[in-house]
Amino acid sequence: MLAAYKTSIVLLTGLLLLYAFQGYYPEFMPFFSEAFLPLIAGAAVISSGFSLEKYWRRAKERFSVVWLFFTVGLFMWFVGETIWAGYALILSVEIPYPSVADVFRLSGYVPFFVALYLYVRTFGSALSRKTLAISSTITAVSVILVSAALIAPTTQAETELVTMIVDLAYPVLDLVLLSVSALGLLVFLKGDLGKSWALISAGILLNVFGDVLFSYTVSRGTYYAGHPVDLLFDFAYVFFLLAFYVHVKEL
Repeated sequence: MLAAYKTSIVLLTGLLLLYAFQGYYPEFMPFFSEAFLPLIAGAAVISSGFSLEKYWRRAKERFSVVWLFFTVGLFMWFVGETIWAGYALILSVEIPYPSVADVFRLSGYVPFFVALYLYVRTFGSALSRKTLAISSTITAVSVILVSAALIAPTTQAETELVTMIVDLAYPVLDLVLLSVSALGLLVFLKGDLGKSWALISAGILLNVFGDVLFSYTVSRGTYYAGHPVDLLFDFAYVFFLLAFYVHVKEL
């Protein structure tokens, strides 16, 4: 496992430096930004697939279903990233948003949520009603604040209704996922699953920030291929990849 952690640190550091010094290779960075996301998303799907292979027993067994939904959710995100890259690199669409890619990305939240929910529900007896109430309140307030923060800039930019809905859907769905993963983290933090759930929660949190900043920069007309916000999505997939790898190797 030490090698996996070291490799992840090297990868994250390399990505950070690549984006930090992109001024020296402005023509390369847009291509890299568009091409790398489906690659790292695909790697996360493979990592989740290994978990599915290890824990699959039969279709009606809860953990088999959990890992199936995790893998399906990540696969749909991978398809979305691939379609986005196809629009940008093959069809030369500067910012393919919203597009068919978003249909797959948004659809991927459903199986991913189901997987998180079923997993946490299995051990839900360890959570008190007070903890659940506090978590639900924090999630509701966060959704309201994020929505309020995004409505103003998208409205001022005279954004189309469909784009505005998509702008809001991503961070809201991210926060829903985060609320469930945070509950799981409270349950598993001191056990063998603690590392995996911390990494999953970190990946979802990065998506929250990434989607909020992406929607904001697009509405302001400041987003471009290779924008530093893309780094947050790269990091998120690295954390997902590592989370499922750790789950397979350390349990």
